[in-house]
Amino acid sequence: IWAQGSCRPHASRGSVRDLHLCLHSCSSAAAMALRLSCRRLAEKVPDVFVQFGLEQQFRFISHPGVMAVSRLLEMRQVARMRATFTQENIEKMKAFDPELARKAQIAYDNKLPINFQQLELVEESLPRLLEEKKQLDAARAAVSKLPIGGPYDMPKGLDISAARPVPGQKDLQGTIMELAELQNPGSQAAILEGPAKEIASKIASKQISSK
Repeated sequence: IWAQGSCRPHASRGSVRDLHLCLHSCSSAAAMALRLSCRRLAEKVPDVFVQFGLEQQFRFISHPGVMAVSRLLEMRQVARMRATFTQENIEKMKAFDPELARKAQIAYDNKLPINFQQLELVEESLPRLLEEKKQLDAARAAVSKLPIGGPYDMPKGLDISAARPVPGQKDLQGTIMELAELQNPGSQAAILEGPAKEIASKIASKQISSK
């Protein structure tokens, strides 16, 4: 309300009372919204339908976090499944493949979770696999110490040089082509065309020379 003959505003008693009522209503609404949000945060997250598997799919009901992990495990470029053998598993393997059981025993003795393709090369790759296990254990310990709520930046100083496969690697170690290239040199380059063919040939030659 502007007073006559004055350039400064002033409020009447009614407008001040209305302003107080408005502020009280706003604060009450904010408090109510806060209480409702806190109550919602305290409630359990509802379960969801989870689908897992590529060739053989099955569905179950579980926490949304389980669904997220299941989806990540299905992405073969993100995660590769590895087997953790027991002595019982190895004894059963001896009945149909003694050589494979012998290699599984090496993985078991060194407490190595291993992919079945890497199992064929476990003797040749054992030093790298042991170093990879050591580096991943250190990385898991560092990540577990990150504060809840973030920031979730990668801890500094982590060494993952022995981990395979990783983005940007310059060799075939730990990839699905490693075993094929060792058994049949040039197999990867044979199915590629253009600049990728030349790059694959160079990587394959380095892979063979390193062995």
